[in-house]
Amino acid sequence: MLIVGELINASRKSVRELIEKQDAEGIVKIARDQRDHGAHYIDVNAGVFVGREPELLKWLVATVQSAVEAPCCIDSPDPQAIEAALAVHQGTALIIPSR
Repeated sequence: MLIVGELINASRKSVRELIEKQDAEGIVKIARDQRDHGAHYIDVNAGVFVGREPELLKWLVATVQSAVEAPCCIDSPDPQAIEAALAVHQGTALIIPSR
């Protein structure tokens, strides 16, 4: 069984605010907490930022992977955002083409 930590999702107000400010410390804390509680993958989603999603998803992947030794679950309906995130992702990512 694989566990995916789903808390880094811009649809959550507190996370959206962290992403808007590019608060790496706040994002890292969420990622570490999920990993410490057994997550094998850390989900990243910036879908509420239409037009900025590729840039912000790339930032999320880099931020999470700079602090947590875990692959990301890249969660986006935008192929360009997925491509941008994969360009900086280390290892094998899980892709969820959400709607």
